[in-house]
Amino acid sequence: MKAISYTSDFYGDAFILDPLPHYAQMRAAGPVVWLEQNNAYAVARDAEVKDVLRRSDVFVSGKGLSLNDDVNAMLVGSTLNSDGDLHHTRRSITARPIMPKNIETLRGRIETISEELAASLSKKVRFDAVTEFAQVLPLAVVVDLVGLGDAGEGNMLKWASATFNLFEGFNDRSKEAFSDLVGLQKFLSEHGKPEHLADGGLAKRIFEVAEEKGLTQSEAAQQMRDYINPSLDTTISAAGFAAYYFAKFPEQWDVLRKDPSLVANAVEEVVRMATPIRAFSRYVAQDTTISGVDLPEGSRVIAVYASANRDDAVWEDPDTFDVRRVVRKHIGFGHGVHTCMGLHLARLELISLIRAMLPRVKRWHIEGQPAIAMNNTIRAFGYLPMRIEAA
Repeated sequence: MKAISYTSDFYGDAFILDPLPHYAQMRAAGPVVWLEQNNAYAVARDAEVKDVLRRSDVFVSGKGLSLNDDVNAMLVGSTLNSDGDLHHTRRSITARPIMPKNIETLRGRIETISEELAASLSKKVRFDAVTEFAQVLPLAVVVDLVGLGDAGEGNMLKWASATFNLFEGFNDRSKEAFSDLVGLQKFLSEHGKPEHLADGGLAKRIFEVAEEKGLTQSEAAQQMRDYINPSLDTTISAAGFAAYYFAKFPEQWDVLRKDPSLVANAVEEVVRMATPIRAFSRYVAQDTTISGVDLPEGSRVIAVYASANRDDAVWEDPDTFDVRRVVRKHIGFGHGVHTCMGLHLARLELISLIRAMLPRVKRWHIEGQPAIAMNNTIRAFGYLPMRIEAA
């Protein structure tokens, strides 16, 4: 059986600005669609997305996640762009310092930053929920707690955004990202050395663990990208959408204020609804089928996480934000062997932010027109004008 063609550009401006109708149309079209403008297959239903992510021996990451093979040549070998033993080794180096027991040492500082931010915003009342709320804590974690120092602080967000833009590989956003990443490579070469990193910081621990795994110092420096990229844009996206959903669904904020024990579950619901990383592609390593649809070796298939998290075959009333919803099966943090290694740190940051705001905010209000950040992979706000009523 052949895939049904879908004519819209998955990475085009119109799609990025208003993706939900496209996701619904892709799910309705069939288990697999052929994206004519992107020369790739796509799966948009929950069952098929999870099938792709579980079969990592068939749908591989080791040939890169971009649709552009020139981009993949730059990325192959990193944690995200690897398979099997290499992936296990790379992941074990950067994942160990951010496992739950290891990030407990960061909790006090994260909660202090959250409390200080909440106190400041409750006095300010009006603010941009992106630059003045969502970005503050994740950026502080990467620059301060991770231990990268001030050298790259002004470029961290640009580098993170550029990395996610490269996963399309051809459009103007991808082309601009090439030059942005030159700066990241230079930073890692100059500052990716243990003596330049803060003692006790997560980045310095990479070098300690990497030596045990037989990696050179330059290879360990490249592993620092695992903290710079996913530690920023994904958490910033979720924090911004949290503010947005609390404004759009005020009754859910009331529920949280009455029962703060639901905050952790609310974070999962935010991540399900927002799905910061909307999709990643995989290389098809052998002729195979997905739900009866033929996929040839050498093709690309895009697993659309953001669509799977809105699949009404799995989720009742999926477009409604519900902090009481049972959300264990969402894939906002990925699925399978490539599940987000930073999910524990992201959860800690988001829970701390919301808990700090709970006693200080009675209502969230969107004032003005929000703007979506134009990125090929990350779904986030670029601007979110917010007003809060103090509790």
